[in-house]
Amino acid sequence: MSRPRVEWRSASAENYKSFCNKHPEENISSDGWAKIIYAFNQMIIEHVLETGQKVKLPLGIGDFSINKKKRKQFKLSRGEYKINLPVDWKKSKEKGKLIYNFNYHTEGYYFGWQWFRKTARFKNSELFYFKASRAASRLLAHYIKVDEKYQHIYAEWRK
Repeated sequence: MSRPRVEWRSASAENYKSFCNKHPEENISSDGWAKIIYAFNQMIIEHVLETGQKVKLPLGIGDFSINKKKRKQFKLSRGEYKINLPVDWKKSKEKGKLIYNFNYHTEGYYFGWQWFRKTARFKNSELFYFKASRAASRLLAHYIKVDEKYQHIYAEWRK
């Protein structure tokens, strides 16, 4: 027996109906409501990308930001050291052997979106995880590659 698929989107029809029930005085179409939701999300993404600051979301969801981390080149696994670097698959395929990405262009740092779970104020927050959308992750990569200043405005946050 497979698990039923659960999908939650902030601009879903179910959430729109819930909004209309809670706020009957507001007269807004479903498309207009979805545009507002997506525009708000895009503003938050752009603010974090431009400033590197933490953003606190409403309703106790918690803080989000971009985390900057230095990857260790080796890690200890079962008594032996193994290479802990990402593989550049395109170059590896061309050369016929594994080629690792050292991130020299970012001084060895890698970047990613982070949700600070400890700032969340809802029950069982430890059961949830955050994964940024593909568009937000690609936009982060674009910012880092286009202008070097963004590598320096993002901070190394501790969880």
